[in-house]
Amino acid sequence: MNSAWWWFACLLPSIANAQTDTASVPHAPWQQRLTVVGGAGYDSNVLGNDLVWGLIQGGALSREVRLRNSDALGANNRFGMLAEGTATMAWGGNVFGWKGWIPRISLSHRELLGVRFNRDAFDLSFFGNAQFADRTASIGPGAFEQLRFQHLAFGVEHRATGTYVELGVVNGMRLSTGQVHKADLYTAPDGRFVELDLDGRYERSDTAANSLSSGLGLALNLQWRHALRLLGGAQMLTCTATGLGFVVWGPNTLSVQQDSIIHFEGLAVDHVLDLDKLILDEHRLQDSLGLGYKPGSLTQLLPAHVAAKLEFGHVLEHRSYQARYAYGCSIEQLFLTGYLPRASVERNLALGERVLASIGVGAGGFGGLRMLLGVEAALGKHLHLGVGMPNVIGLLSEKAPGKAIAGRVEVYW
Repeated sequence: MNSAWWWFACLLPSIANAQTDTASVPHAPWQQRLTVVGGAGYDSNVLGNDLVWGLIQGGALSREVRLRNSDALGANNRFGMLAEGTATMAWGGNVFGWKGWIPRISLSHRELLGVRFNRDAFDLSFFGNAQFADRTASIGPGAFEQLRFQHLAFGVEHRATGTYVELGVVNGMRLSTGQVHKADLYTAPDGRFVELDLDGRYERSDTAANSLSSGLGLALNLQWRHALRLLGGAQMLTCTATGLGFVVWGPNTLSVQQDSIIHFEGLAVDHVLDLDKLILDEHRLQDSLGLGYKPGSLTQLLPAHVAAKLEFGHVLEHRSYQARYAYGCSIEQLFLTGYLPRASVERNLALGERVLASIGVGAGGFGGLRMLLGVEAALGKHLHLGVGMPNVIGLLSEKAPGKAIAGRVEVYW
C-alpha cells in the first residue's frame, strides 16, 4: 500500500489530551513542582485498527481489511492523530510581589493530524482507479491538516487555586494543510488519460529548509479554577484554553490554489489504472498536472484547545496535593480538521490512601462513544504517577477504532 493516502499529502506523520497540569490545594506544602505529561494516539469514527495500525507498521493490507473498512464509511468520515508532551516547572514565592502567585515555565512538543474524507477518496486510495474506468470519482469535499511545533512559555500561577496564565514563543517545524471543495476525477476507459475538475487549495512548509524551524509565532495558555458551592455541596470548575496563537511560516512556504479542469495524459507506467501498484512521485505528478507551487510567507492559526470541567460529589481521601472529587463531567474542543466537540463523564474511586482509579465514558472528537479508564498513585510525599486510557476497547481490540495512551509524572519538593 505504498501509494495509499496519497490524497492526504501525508497521512501518517488522538487521541489523548492531558488533564489539567496543575495539582494544588490551599497551603500546598511544596516549594517546587515539576510536571511531565504526555500522550499519543489516533482515533476515527469509521476506520478500524486493523487498517490504521497496519499502515503504521508498514507492509501490505489484505483486500478483506480494506473492504471491511470501506463498508464502514458513511457521509461524515473523520480520522485524527496526536502525539504530545509537556514539561512544566513551578517554583518559588511571590512573583512581582503578588501574594500567592509563583513563576512557571513550560516546554511542549505537539504533532497533530486531522482528516475529513469521503468514500470515493478512500476507495481510490486503497483500490486504485481501475474501478472508476469510464466513470468519475468524486473525491471531494475533504480536508486535512498536519502540524508539528514546540511552545516555550513563561507565566505565573496561583499556588492555592492552580489558576495560571503563560505566554511564549512557538517554533513551527512542519505544516501541511489542504481543503478540497470539489475534486471530480474522470478516468478514460483505456487508462490513456485522466481529467480532474478541481477546486481546492494546499499549503506546506518549506521541506528544503532547516527541519528544526520553518516558522515562528506566539501562543497563550490559560487556566482558571474556581471553587463553587451549589445545591448545598462543593464543586470545582476548571476552564482551560491552550494554544491560543499563530505561526508565521517562512517565505519559502509553498501554496497552490486551483479552480479549473485539468487534462492529463502521458504518464508511461505499468498499472496506470491501479494506483495501489503505482509509487507516485507526488511533486512530479503535481507539476505534470500544472498545479505548480507559489512560495510566500503564510500566517496560520494554531489548533487551539478549550475545555471546561466540573467536579462534584464528596472529596476523596487520597494522599495527594490535589483535592479530587467523586464525579466529573467535561466538554472540550480541539480546533483541528475533523474534530467534533467531545464530552465525557467520570467516576473517581479511592483505593486506599495512595491509589485513585477513574472510569467513565466519552463521545466526540475524532471518534464515537469510548470507555475511559485511569489510575493514579502517590509514591511517598514527593512523587505522583498517573496513566490514562481514553479508549480502553480500542487499545485492546484489533478491529475496533482508535488507540491512545496518556501518562503523567509529578515531582514535589
